Amino acid sequence: MNKKQKVLVLLIALVLIVVSVSGCNQKQQADTGGQDTKTQVTRVSLATGGTAGTYYPIGAAITAVITKYVPNVEATAESTGASVANLKMIQEKSVDLIMSASNTAFGGYQGEEPFETPISNIRGITALYPETFQFIVLEGAGMQTLNDLKGKKVAVGAAGSGTERTAKILLEAHGLTYQDIKPEFLNFGEAVTALKDRLIDCAIVGAGIPTAAVVDASATLDIDLLAVDEEKTKKVLEEITYLQFVTIPEGTYKGVDKDVLSVASPALLITHDEMDENLVYEITKAIFENLPQIQSAHALGKNITLENALSGMSLPLHPGAEKYYKATGLIK
Repeated sequence: MNKKQKVLVLLIALVLIVVSVSGCNQKQQADTGGQDTKTQVTRVSLATGGTAGTYYPIGAAITAVITKYVPNVEATAESTGASVANLKMIQEKSVDLIMSASNTAFGGYQGEEPFETPISNIRGITALYPETFQFIVLEGAGMQTLNDLKGKKVAVGAAGSGTERTAKILLEAHGLTYQDIKPEFLNFGEAVTALKDRLIDCAIVGAGIPTAAVVDASATLDIDLLAVDEEKTKKVLEEITYLQFVTIPEGTYKGVDKDVLSVASPALLITHDEMDENLVYEITKAIFENLPQIQSAHALGKNITLENALSGMSLPLHPGAEKYYKATGLIK
């Protein structure tokens, strides 16, 4: 065999190899319908709050559980301005899930200030943990009940916030209007600072307990907590179902050596009405079947239980969440 013949044989062999490989590839494509078999991933975003608060660590734990246990879903927690900002984001569907105080969510759903129009597309998934209203005063200031706040400078919360809305309701239940006090519209961090500086007489804080800012204040100040009147407040709670009685245990803060009766509004996990029903079902299922991973993320996580899922819920449930609660017997 001469040199030219050898080259020709090699070329023929090479062509046969290429044809054989091509045929195998075509067979594989035929077996899979010629489609890309890579699984499509659904991305889910959760708007929480500031990284120093409670929403973010609990939200991050929730998204970690979703990513791990809901097939083909990647969830991420976003740090945001919390309840009011989150409700505006979910109204625009720029996120898929949010965390919000129940009282603020109810205000958004109704279109109350600071919301210009009702946020009618929001739907509840679950209640998380109670955000407790704390009436903080300096010990020895001569105040024993909420009625003693008459004529005093009271930080009632940032204007239009859920704290401010609820503070007004609770004060009115005790016969006090803004005309009877000197209201200061401060967020809870500003309110505690103002109390430290003795610029106000009472700071009303709505947050999970123990609240870090209040713990810090109690380290340098002698503080006390005012209790709500049970009979006066009971009438309000019969009408406003997202508020509940809670007890602030003695020892929660330095110097507070008695149980204090108060009111709480839960933090909620919320979505919008166009979120896929099966996806919300799987998210709800993943949360409650893997609670220890969420409960361990923050001290308040222990309050997240299936039994408390609907406690203080101020919104219509998303059908996917409702389906899960019916499957577990929580809803009959």
